[in-house]
Amino acid sequence: MDFKLSLADLKNHLQVFFESQNKMLPIISIQKTAQDIILVSATAGKPLTLGYLKESLASLPDDHLKISVSCGSQKALVFGYRLTQTQILFS
Repeated sequence: MDFKLSLADLKNHLQVFFESQNKMLPIISIQKTAQDIILVSATAGKPLTLGYLKESLASLPDDHLKISVSCGSQKALVFGYRLTQTQILFS
């Protein structure tokens, strides 16, 4: 399934987090490289909205980039997400 297509009908106000080891870390920025999209998380900070994430993904010419999350010096591939009433949680 196309990642951008799967996000299309979701509400733009959802806050974006990365869920790891039962912790929710806010996604605070997005970095684009030639090989992938990196969702940058931190232990604190204001999370991006899904609307902002969708805008950033829409501007990419290549739909086949890997999506990963970084926190500090660690980086992990995103394999999926789940929804709550106010958040989208990548894992």
